[in-house]
Amino acid sequence: MRQLSIQKILPILSILAIPLFAADCDKKESAPSTINKDQEIKWKLVFEDEFEGTETDPQLWASYQPQTHSSAWNKYVNPADKSLAEVKDGNLYLRAKWNTATDLPETGAIQTKDKFSFTYGKLEVKAKFNRTGQGAWPAIWLMPQTPVFQNWPDGGEIDVMEHLNKDNFVYQVMHQSKTEGVEMKPAPFVTPDINQDKYNTYGIIKTANKIEFYVNDKKTMTYTKGGENADRWPFETDFYLILNHASADKGQSGTYYWSGLVVSTDDFPYEMAIDYVKLWEEVE
Repeated sequence: MRQLSIQKILPILSILAIPLFAADCDKKESAPSTINKDQEIKWKLVFEDEFEGTETDPQLWASYQPQTHSSAWNKYVNPADKSLAEVKDGNLYLRAKWNTATDLPETGAIQTKDKFSFTYGKLEVKAKFNRTGQGAWPAIWLMPQTPVFQNWPDGGEIDVMEHLNKDNFVYQVMHQSKTEGVEMKPAPFVTPDINQDKYNTYGIIKTANKIEFYVNDKKTMTYTKGGENADRWPFETDFYLILNHASADKGQSGTYYWSGLVVSTDDFPYEMAIDYVKLWEEVE
């Protein structure tokens, strides 16, 4: 997640003829709908987590550990505080809290790295922003498990959803390199509107030569292999999922935050609820 300049893995996989993405709704159940009624695609559900337990499934998820050279988004990740990534009442709650003792944020993040990854398929995540404010930066995104090219941005990054502050829209962004070690700029992105007080669905369909983005059953962007991106196309490998809720600080670290700095802590804790994560693979 760069700044812009399961229920279980199913033991018996059922073949489903389903729509591409479910529409947004405020209820936990979401009825399917069809994006293209003339083209029915058969999908096989291979990953599903509806967060019905009391903790994240260790076979599917791992806490994100702070890195030696932290980026802005993971600077304040605290895996020791389980309340920052809490499973409760059929949701995963990712939070950013303010530590009054340190006068700094503490944030939650989980990932499927080394647990589950996919090369091609249809990913959908249903989420809601329960509490947000200046400096809030929740995200749903993908990084390469087995990179075609090493290091960022060469290995690629798919930002399924990033939300800033109290915006009534989200960012969906693609990152890759133009030449070795040099990011393609401007990074292709789109800013679709959302229903901020309701659950929204965010997703992609990832195929060999293109990645389609969706919000609430509507296609928002198609990123296609070709032209200047073809020689450094890094998306023909498997990617894993990261769910996190980042937060800026007040400026003490000197770090630039895409969301801007926290001005007041009155709105903390910030919270994103994840209703479900699902992944399908297409049946030939």
